[in-house]
Parts: sequence; C-alpha cells; structure tokens
Amino acid sequence: MLQLRFCRRNIEQMDSIRAGAQLAYSECQYQFHQRRWNCSLINPNTKKVFGHMILNRGTREAAFVHAISSAGIAYRITRDCSKGLIDKCGCDLSALKRTDQFNWNGCSDNVRYGVAVSRAFVDAAERGKNQTIERKIMNLHNNNAGRQVLELNTRKQCKCHGLSGSCEMRTCWKSMPTFREVGKIIKDKFDGATEVAIVEEDNKPIMVRKNVNFRRHTKADLVYLESSPDYCEPDPEYGILGTHGRHCNVSSHGIDGCELMCCYRGFDTRVHKIMDRCNCKFHYCCRVVCQPCEKIIEDHTCK
Repeated sequence: MLQLRFCRRNIEQMDSIRAGAQLAYSECQYQFHQRRWNCSLINPNTKKVFGHMILNRGTREAAFVHAISSAGIAYRITRDCSKGLIDKCGCDLSALKRTDQFNWNGCSDNVRYGVAVSRAFVDAAERGKNQTIERKIMNLHNNNAGRQVLELNTRKQCKCHGLSGSCEMRTCWKSMPTFREVGKIIKDKFDGATEVAIVEEDNKPIMVRKNVNFRRHTKADLVYLESSPDYCEPDPEYGILGTHGRHCNVSSHGIDGCELMCCYRGFDTRVHKIMDRCNCKFHYCCRVVCQPCEKIIEDHTCK
C-alpha cells in the first residue's frame, strides 16, 4: 500500500524506477553467470524483475537481490536527473564552489536525490509487507547497504584548462562509478556476507552475528538469516532451476568448473566445427588477408 501510494504520487519517475530494476537484474545475471544460482527467472515473461520465490528466503542471494535492486534504482534516478529527464531534480548544485586549486562546475551527479527516491520506493515495499520482523530488518539493512555503495564510491572528476596543455585551472564535478563497478562491489559483499540472528535488547529487535568468531557486520555489509540451498536440483517452490543443462568449464577447478557446477553428476561433451580466420597477413597498403581455417570447439553441459 505504501509503495502504491508512492507510485501514484510520482508517476513521472516510474519509467526510471522500472529501468533501474531492469539494470539491477541484468547486473545480477552478469555477476552470477558462473554460479549455480545465476539469477534466472523461472518464467522469463513475468512482469516482475525478481519474480521468483528466492526472495522469500533469508539467504545470501536474497540479500544480494535487495542490495543490487536498491542500488540500481538509485543509480538510474540519479543518471536521469543529470540528463534532465525528471522534472523534480537536476544536477547536484551543492558542490558548486571555487577553491584555489579547482572550480566545481559541470553537472555533478545528484546521488543524494537518487538515494532518497530509492529509499522511499524500495523501503516502502518492506514496511507494507506482511512478513516477519526478522526479514523486514534484514531487507531494510541490505537495501541501505546497496545504496551506500553509490554514496561511498562517487568520485571527483576533473578537466584541465589553460594554454598549451597547462593546468592553470581545473573544472571538477562529482561522478558515480559505472554500474558494473557497483555490481562488483556488491558481489564482493555477497561473498563476505555475515549470518545474523535477531534478538531483543532493551525491548528493541537488533541484529547480532551468529558466529562470534566472525567480525561484526557494519551498515555497509550484507547480512543474511539462513544458509543457502545448494541449487543443484530444480525446486519450483523456491524458484530454483537446478544446474541440469548448464554450461561448465572443464578446465576450471572453481565454482564454474564442471565438477562443482554439475554437482558431481558428470557432464556431456559435444564437439562443434566452426570456420574461422587464420594465418592473417598485412599487405601494403592497406588490407589484411586471412586464410579460412576449421576449428573444433568443445561444449560441456551438466547432466
């Protein structure tokens, strides 16, 4: 209900929010394309970006999805503000000042506005859901952790001005990282996520680490409540596709290798012949001549 109210009051921002969610989903697929869980949808025609039941469990994967979604919406809102596509916002003018070293100018990314919109929209969904207090606390924490990646990694960029390439004056502005960088940072946080439990302290629910031998989590870390399944076999109830038919790397000993990706079930190998170019030579002037060559490609898929 709270999120629906936001949508009705901010119709002009909904295209940017939708694009931000799609951006997050694409980045999720990229970051996990070599993992057993690869961020796939059971029904690719669904209108929900993360429509699978994986979000109903308090796992690392759910933590990542919440963080990347929150960051994606903040990112796209900020970018569209800078492009002048949203009437309610524009460039960040708070940084426009001059120092002895440089002059703030240009269009600084208005990250604060993007983060505020993301918080209002994404967090409203959690506050309006009928779910346990444990999941609400976990989800709100991970939403905020995703947005913090944008805030903490926005950097100053500068351009020099002066005769003959001298840098008598620099014009500087604040710029967000690429979303690929954002995805990589959140993926690293996924790998180092902390398992937590919710306890009462002074009549208030708080998160504490389950294992005292691990370091305490910070506001910027991802947290989760329960261990993940192995994702080896299909489980429609939880939106798990399994790894049957997935491509694997026969030469890798990592999670993308055939042994781990296929959950020790073995794999099939198919041989393909393709035509390629080889023995290429440069002829003056100015062309490259190659010979056609036949290449044999092996394709490995999980049984």
